[in-house]
Amino acid sequence: MSPARKKPTGETTTCPWCSATVPIEAATCPSCGAQLREAAEGDVLGVTQIDPSAVARVKRIKPRRITAWLTGEGPAEEDEAGGKIEPLSDEVKREMLRLELAAIDAELEAKATQAAANRDLPPDDAAEATPS
Repeated sequence: MSPARKKPTGETTTCPWCSATVPIEAATCPSCGAQLREAAEGDVLGVTQIDPSAVARVKRIKPRRITAWLTGEGPAEEDEAGGKIEPLSDEVKREMLRLELAAIDAELEAKATQAAANRDLPPDDAAEATPS
């Protein structure tokens, strides 16, 4: 037995990290490995100090119009990604209507082609081809 090593006294304590029962002489917790005697070297982000990346991710909540008016702050600025939506121009509205009419024409043409194909089938095959 080396002189630096103490005899176990049988006394126990509780690990502050995992709540396991640990001999009082132990320098580290046998369950979770936490240092019990000496402070760990350096800081541990999120445990012994605030993680700077976590703080950077927090966005400041901008007050809404009524809140801004009540508190006397200026109106909330628009988000760079959001912003206001401009009304559609007449040219865009015409193009949307043209595309909608073209889709209706294509659907009618497809139905007419299907009806013509069904007319050309013999009577027993036409009943099977007609969707219910």
